[in-house]
Amino acid sequence: GSMSATGRGRERNARDFYRTPRWCVEALLKHEPIAPPYFDPCCGDGAILKVLAEHGPSAGLDIHEPSTALCLSRGLEVGCGDYLAHDYCENLRGSTVMNPPYRKAAEFIRQAIGERSRGGKVAALLRLNFLGSSRKRIDLVGPGSCLRSVLVLSRRPSFTGDGRTDACEYAWFVWEVGYDGSASLRVLDATP
Repeated sequence: GSMSATGRGRERNARDFYRTPRWCVEALLKHEPIAPPYFDPCCGDGAILKVLAEHGPSAGLDIHEPSTALCLSRGLEVGCGDYLAHDYCENLRGSTVMNPPYRKAAEFIRQAIGERSRGGKVAALLRLNFLGSSRKRIDLVGPGSCLRSVLVLSRRPSFTGDGRTDACEYAWFVWEVGYDGSASLRVLDATP
């Protein structure tokens, strides 16, 4: 059946895993300067990583061993492990680019921001409503957060591989470590 925003929970796969279409990643790289090396801490089967690897040195991590095995078989540089339980890195150069598991998105973003050196960026593909509806995330989207850009996709991505979309709008949220201005909002004419 189709996935609606409300009915999605029933069909949601157990690992909270949705493959990111290539055009979404290309839209980000085209409209936002994101410097390599790139890291995707929840790379799944490597959909984002594959595109990033075409633009610079890239590495990924995923908690699901069969997914990382698939990435390795495709020539991608990945490790298997739980990012949120990992030894914390500091002052990493480059950028984090990810489509984080929805339930743990804020935790992934906080950890990624904490690891990057000044000027480093963290880009996360999220539902647009990440901007509101939660005081628990105000540190990530409110005053004093280092949120720099919100790039709204003008068409809804399909994460299911069959062209179906859900009833949510999606955007790339981009944080820059040390940035303290206002976030800019842009709607991308994201044609595949």
